[in-house]
Amino acid sequence: MSKVEARELPIDFRHLETFCRVATLKSFSKAAEDLFLTQPTVSGHILALEKSLSLRLFDRTGREVRLTKAGEIFYRFALNILTSRKELINALSEFSKGIRGELSLGASTIPGEYLLPRLMGDFKKEHPQFTISLKIADTREIVQHVLEGIVEFGVTGAKLNHHALHYETYTEDEIIVVSSPGHFLSRKKRAGIEVLLKEPWIIREEGSGTQMAVEEGLRKKGSSLKQFHVVMEMGSTSSLKEGVKAGLGLAFISKKAAEEELNRKVLLKIDVEGLGPILRQIYIVMHRGRTLSPIGMAFLKFLRNSKKEQDR
Repeated sequence: MSKVEARELPIDFRHLETFCRVATLKSFSKAAEDLFLTQPTVSGHILALEKSLSLRLFDRTGREVRLTKAGEIFYRFALNILTSRKELINALSEFSKGIRGELSLGASTIPGEYLLPRLMGDFKKEHPQFTISLKIADTREIVQHVLEGIVEFGVTGAKLNHHALHYETYTEDEIIVVSSPGHFLSRKKRAGIEVLLKEPWIIREEGSGTQMAVEEGLRKKGSSLKQFHVVMEMGSTSSLKEGVKAGLGLAFISKKAAEEELNRKVLLKIDVEGLGPILRQIYIVMHRGRTLSPIGMAFLKFLRNSKKEQDR
């Protein structure tokens, strides 16, 4: 019988959370940033786990860390333990006001930065005893978090089909073309595709809902982003906007995300001849096989009610 089987393992939940973030992000430094910890603290958590298990959980090669075979097994169980712990706390919160409920949400950039913060604030006013955390990443990563149970449900700007996922349409967004006020097209405010293909472009990274919607809209018109003169790829909508303002190129962007800049005229909308509105749905994505916690169900109901108010 091995040491792991022979004795009870005193494992700290904080160490499990740290381990799961390192395993997901494949980086100690990224996990430290995500958890608001120092890198030595993260390394200490992992070292404590490996010492208690008498097993090596990660292979450290270069800048990236990878799970060992033992680490892969431990990761599956660690996710289940953390999910069960959260479900237990949330279930008990129904019977004791002294126990605080906790909800982990995931969202892609547009809903995460421009839709959910206000809604979360309004919800907190009605339920001050609950804690809500929001993880913002691209659509692919959020969907993976839903599948792994890291978040209870997500709000994304695209669908990634999977048999275990259920999608519910929440709202609609439009993808538009924007330029800086100094761009020559800003005076015309309209251009054909052939003109746009000659201009420098800034795009979002692969995996973002915005880019997926743009590719689908262009495909319907027999075109593709590969035909565009892409000079830069950005990891966030904020950096995309700043790049356009700096005159680095044109960009496809969410109208919701650019609303403030359009009103201030620091970004200008360019209508594209022959290309109709690129509309994309914002979805709520849930795991079919998991029951939401009481706070998860309460927030989902809150989102649905807010949608009804918007549709009136």
